[in-house]
Amino acid sequence: MAEPYRLETWQSGVDVAIHAERVRLLYALARIAVPAMLAVALLTAFFVWPAVARGQLVSWLSMTFLCALAVIGLLLRYRQAVPRADQALRWERRFAVLAAIAGFLWGMTIWLLLPQTGEQQRLFLVLTLCIVSLGGTAVLSPSRLAYHAFMAPMIFPSAFFLLLGRPDSIATSGWSVLIYVAVLVAVHEALYRNLAATFRERFTSEALAAEHGVIFDSATEAIGLVRPHYLAKCNRQWCDLFGYTLDEAIGQAAWSWFPTYEDWRAFAARCMAPIAHGEPYKEILQLRRKSGELFWAEISGRVVDPDNLDLGVVWMGTDIGERMRTEQALKASEQRFRDLLSLWTDWYWEIDAEFRFTRLSGQVLDNTGHSAEQVLGLRRWEIPFIRGVTDAQWQAYRETIMAHSPLREFTYQVVSSSGKLRWFSISGNPAFDENGDFAGYHGIGSDITERVEAAELFRHLAHHDTLTGLPNRRLLGDRAEQALALAKRKGHLVALLLLDLDDFKVINDTDGHSAGDAVLTAIAQRLRGLVREIDTVSRLGGDEFVVLLQEMAHPRDAARVAEKVIEAIRQPVEIGGHRYQLGVSVGIAHFPEHAETTEGLMQKADTAMYSAKQTGGAIYRFADSAQQGAGALEPEGQIRR
Repeated sequence: MAEPYRLETWQSGVDVAIHAERVRLLYALARIAVPAMLAVALLTAFFVWPAVARGQLVSWLSMTFLCALAVIGLLLRYRQAVPRADQALRWERRFAVLAAIAGFLWGMTIWLLLPQTGEQQRLFLVLTLCIVSLGGTAVLSPSRLAYHAFMAPMIFPSAFFLLLGRPDSIATSGWSVLIYVAVLVAVHEALYRNLAATFRERFTSEALAAEHGVIFDSATEAIGLVRPHYLAKCNRQWCDLFGYTLDEAIGQAAWSWFPTYEDWRAFAARCMAPIAHGEPYKEILQLRRKSGELFWAEISGRVVDPDNLDLGVVWMGTDIGERMRTEQALKASEQRFRDLLSLWTDWYWEIDAEFRFTRLSGQVLDNTGHSAEQVLGLRRWEIPFIRGVTDAQWQAYRETIMAHSPLREFTYQVVSSSGKLRWFSISGNPAFDENGDFAGYHGIGSDITERVEAAELFRHLAHHDTLTGLPNRRLLGDRAEQALALAKRKGHLVALLLLDLDDFKVINDTDGHSAGDAVLTAIAQRLRGLVREIDTVSRLGGDEFVVLLQEMAHPRDAARVAEKVIEAIRQPVEIGGHRYQLGVSVGIAHFPEHAETTEGLMQKADTAMYSAKQTGGAIYRFADSAQQGAGALEPEGQIRR
């Protein structure tokens, strides 16, 4: 569950960032829109000045200027505040309020100015409103909220006036305005969606680039891109490995890291064939630092594109000098090595160049009951009591050791002499002799049985009810979502039955919660035996259960299950010498008629269950009122305590 949660958190962060970026763009466009709005207002006033009442025109123009000043003030506050991303909605709403006022002022031009103007001025005002709405579509494209707040008070009063106006040409223009506005709304929606998609792609790309950059610079190995005989790019570990600064390293010739130019020529000849075929190449060799110091390194490389070698080869390298010195020291002091092993709680193993066990010591022999003689001389995949490894995992293991690469946390099962399965995890490093020739592997292993079992138990407890062992609400939700997704693809019905035991509280009150828990456990076992393998019985808590039925052909299938549930629960439960006879109220909701989501089905089923309980219990009800009568049992089929 951790991975979907992290993904959801990341998506939420991207959505917040996109919203903030849209609001930032909205305020940026508004800086251009304010002078444009004032210019259009002055032009409108100039054109209709001879034909309208001066007082009304001056009032309208004054309010327009005040609105523009308010917008300018808001823009200045926004710039000074430098708001956080999570404050974007607040600033968007403030802008939408002023946009609504501006839209209202433009919409009122028809009502304040047109009654006293001629047809020419009316046509001019209609065209002006069309231009203003077109400009608003562009300027307000980053915000649905601001756009609709602006357009609604501007267009609908004007269109209404034109529709009621005379002559007929004016009314016709009203319909034209409405059609024009519908087109603009569609255009705005397209612009808005494109902006949101663009921002999402940008933030996703930036996040991925930043993530790759962090991974690149945080890698423990030196990484460099050689294209074709010079270093084009490298990480910090590369510079640390060879002792160069980043500026010194970039552009450096490839042979400068080798002891001699001839060594580089020989290396290039060895690696060219596999590299040109797109295969990875690995080797252990001596390299040279800036100071002239020689050191042993393990390097691996792979071409970016086998069809275009000019794109370069990515090389990864690690200084293994310390490891080699340690191995030589261990070989020189076997007794000290044995003393060290005696202090370990894990176990130690060695294999030769043919990957056969040559040494095995530690607690692994005590834990499994096997002797060292059963293992020595065999390869790991030849040992008969090793289990739990797929063919693909064995293949990956062989490829790793044949490439003389470090082996990390290879996990498998061992069947002990008593037949019990135990989990082990091993790690190891390749060993080389004094001449640098591969000599096998040595490594350690750990018994991780308790850790694996604890993790398995934790996963079970996280998804199951601790009392009954049934799936809990979380696991029910996961299975319900999967069932609904499958039903949408294949056209099946999915039913959800919500069960509430009738008068269960009486048991807890009279005989105690231990008796109630025992009754619940018995009821859970009965319910589990009533459904198919693909169905789910879950306990929500208390005396509430849920039955999720998948791949149903008809709603009456759910009714049959409900009847079986009522009949099964009606049978007495004997606990500690007491007989308890219960009823159950069942609410049924099915997909897709009642709801299309898990939450919706739960709500519908809860309402239906409550209806069943109100009638006296021991009955089932469907969610919709049309089926309540058909869904209820006939009087003689109702089951009472």
